[in-house]
Amino acid sequence: METDYIQLPPMPSDTPTELVAVVWIYARMEKPEKEQFLDFMRENIKSGTSDGEKEKLMELIEKSKLKPSPYVEEFHSLMQELIGTLIAQACEMSALIYQKYCIEKKSIKEISEIIHVPQNAVELMAQYYENKMK
Repeated sequence: METDYIQLPPMPSDTPTELVAVVWIYARMEKPEKEQFLDFMRENIKSGTSDGEKEKLMELIEKSKLKPSPYVEEFHSLMQELIGTLIAQACEMSALIYQKYCIEKKSIKEISEIIHVPQNAVELMAQYYENKMK
């Protein structure tokens, strides 16, 4: 019996574990499942797709007699968890930058060094807060 191997792409060492799990599940999917999933993602991400069209697509998938593979279901679950984690991290970073920039009046460079985030990201959020305070 021949063993099948999966090669994951190189990822930064601080990649969230949820993202590594999502990539792992995707790598284990069969080619037709990958193509079906990518088509679904492209259709949902494509601008100009109305919510009604997305709901119709979801209904069609739910009504179809085809049972998604456990990999697809696990991938879907992990994607939901990953998106939730990313939203929580974005909110946390936003609050931290607000505290450091608006309350403590630290410079963008100082904030960047303290929280280990690129200066341009801190600057973007600082500009947002400046515009809101006007």
